[in-house]
Amino acid sequence: MTIEQKNKIREYLLSKKLPVDLLMEVEDHFISQINEVQAEKNLSFDDAFNVAIISWYDDLKLSWDGNWSLEDTSVLIKKSTRQKLYPILKKSFVVAVLCQAVMILFYSTVPFNIFRISFGILILLIMVFPLIIYIKEKKYFDLPKKYKNIRLSAYQDLVTVFFILPMSSGWLFRFVFEMNEGFLDLNFMKGIVVNFLFAFFFFVEATIIIAQQKYLEMIKNIVPYLQENFKVSN
Repeated sequence: MTIEQKNKIREYLLSKKLPVDLLMEVEDHFISQINEVQAEKNLSFDDAFNVAIISWYDDLKLSWDGNWSLEDTSVLIKKSTRQKLYPILKKSFVVAVLCQAVMILFYSTVPFNIFRISFGILILLIMVFPLIIYIKEKKYFDLPKKYKNIRLSAYQDLVTVFFILPMSSGWLFRFVFEMNEGFLDLNFMKGIVVNFLFAFFFFVEATIIIAQQKYLEMIKNIVPYLQENFKVSN
């Protein structure tokens, strides 16, 4: 298959708004299917390409499904996004439950002053860790800015959350140093609310950190493909 033919396949898939990590997979399927159809039915590239387009029509058809985003999307994109998002959320939930259990255990077994200082340091580290990852891997996190006309992955939407959360969670860090004994007591409404807020904080931070790791794994795999097939945006 010629470079021009591969470019034609890629342009078609880009018109279907596929993020690059998904586009790479689908492009391989298209190429294999076209080569197979050409060999079996002795068709030209254009005819075999049309066969592939028809077979993928339902998966790639763009439409608005009534959700909060006004962008058209396809069944394949939604399925791929769910496959990426759900494992992260499940793992984050487990991490949040474990963190919550450790917090309650530590709260119940050590003097309150020691707990308050230790837990305050832990909260600070959790809030700062995503920023450390960003600074360390900044060139990879900045890639969406360099390729503005294409979407790299569903992961890139998740990793942007950590810019907002650490700043908005500053109240939590302050609260840790102003809290008093009994603040986690589930016998009182305040204790129930505080436990919920900490559990939510652990869940969201775990989601951000795990999403960052998944994003970095993905982006490092597609960098050669990006450099070979796409130009940096002005």
